[in-house]
Amino acid sequence: MLSQHRRPNRLDIDSGSVTRRVAALRQRVGSRVKIFAALKANGYGFGTLPMAQAALAGGADALSLIDRAEAIALRRAGIEAPILLYAGAPIDADAVMAAESFRLILTVLSGRQIDSVASYARTPIELAIKLEVGPERIGVLPAELASLAERIARQSNLSLAIVNAHPTFRDDAPDAVVEEQFRRFVAALNRLKEVGLPMPTRLFASSKTLSRLSGLELDAVDPGQFLFADASERPIIRSLRTVLTQIRPVTRDFAPEHAPFDIAKVRRVGVIPFGKVDGGGRCHAAEVLVRGRRAPILGGPSLEYMRLDLSAIDDAEEGDEVVLIGRQGGAQISLAEACAAQGATPSDIAMAIGPAVLRSWHATDQYC
Repeated sequence: MLSQHRRPNRLDIDSGSVTRRVAALRQRVGSRVKIFAALKANGYGFGTLPMAQAALAGGADALSLIDRAEAIALRRAGIEAPILLYAGAPIDADAVMAAESFRLILTVLSGRQIDSVASYARTPIELAIKLEVGPERIGVLPAELASLAERIARQSNLSLAIVNAHPTFRDDAPDAVVEEQFRRFVAALNRLKEVGLPMPTRLFASSKTLSRLSGLELDAVDPGQFLFADASERPIIRSLRTVLTQIRPVTRDFAPEHAPFDIAKVRRVGVIPFGKVDGGGRCHAAEVLVRGRRAPILGGPSLEYMRLDLSAIDDAEEGDEVVLIGRQGGAQISLAEACAAQGATPSDIAMAIGPAVLRSWHATDQYC
């Protein structure tokens, strides 16, 4: 085991927060609507496998990913739920082989990709088509859907299982912007009925639409950040911790105007091994906890370190625990405070935390 040799930076995740969010969403959308838990970017920084397990425990029906390697790893770990692979990877022989071997639903964006899948397929393969309904993202234009669906229907080993879209909009956009994207999505699917093609699963509502409007769920939803958004009632990040590596007095006696902080106001500095590579500057509040008291962060982070103002904490010692998010004694720096300081969501915070920070997962009701 190498974990004991890593730097002492630890992220403690409450996977039960995700289970609870999925269960609440299930009550909201009912049993008819399938929930595809979107776990992009290593489960939005929280870990793909533990977040998949947490989402499925809450009642998710399926998973959505963009990384084929992560999907294969889930299968090898024993995950049996359907897995939709979003567009973004080449559709080639390796993709088709993986889809056949690991029961993955491939997203295609063109007739050429459909023909490529057909040429390599030796067993039945389910496909998805993503529609581009206005946000100018990756996807197929609605007018192209019917012809692509017919192309799939002509292949004996292929079937169109899902048509999805990723509606997005600025926070200040009126509801009409969302509703127009929905209208275009539904209109494209109605053309499939007109030409006599079977109706695939219709997947439209994303995290942003679920937070804005009801009635857009159709057959399925694929929330991503929505599942990790609890920052207060049951925050998904329980704690982010490190230790004091060094404590020393401020001794600079030249060019104070070029110092990284106001040395006239600081007499004692602490150093923690949490820098830019770990997410320093992007995943915490302006202060940390040392011995149950708040210590301001001084200046910006270096690659592997940050400085603290310990002028008011005379009893702090090297090796003391430092809490960037979480509780220490009777004091707390909450996840909500860190999010507010960074103008970020909980998943933004987690994705900012570097891969070298060791992650652990818990699903109890006890908080640090």
